[in-house]
Amino acid sequence: MFRYRRKVEMSLKDAEEKLKAELEKKGYKVVLEFTPSDVVKAKLGVDMEPYKILYVCNPKKFYEMTKAEYEIGSFAPCPVLLYEKDESVYIAIKTTNEIVDVIKEPLEDVRAVIDSL
Repeated sequence: MFRYRRKVEMSLKDAEEKLKAELEKKGYKVVLEFTPSDVVKAKLGVDMEPYKILYVCNPKKFYEMTKAEYEIGSFAPCPVLLYEKDESVYIAIKTTNEIVDVIKEPLEDVRAVIDSL
């Protein structure tokens, strides 16, 4: 399991609003929002259930992390998933190194592009 996932008993919109408000109380800001389900619809003409990624960052903590590992920006800001599946709403984050196995091939593709520059 490479994620922490929680089913919430509220609409996607309400979950997003509450999540943002609670994160802000802890010093986190949403610095980027991306809605892959909209891109899939626009580019492929395929409807999928709502799927949104909020990239959240605590500037102070980010700065401190760069002191330990300057290239931490490869993993931060932290992506938080908000999505609907089978009429339920979920919020999820990645939590362990197992994610690397899942994204190994795309990472290798990107690395090859970087190497070719």
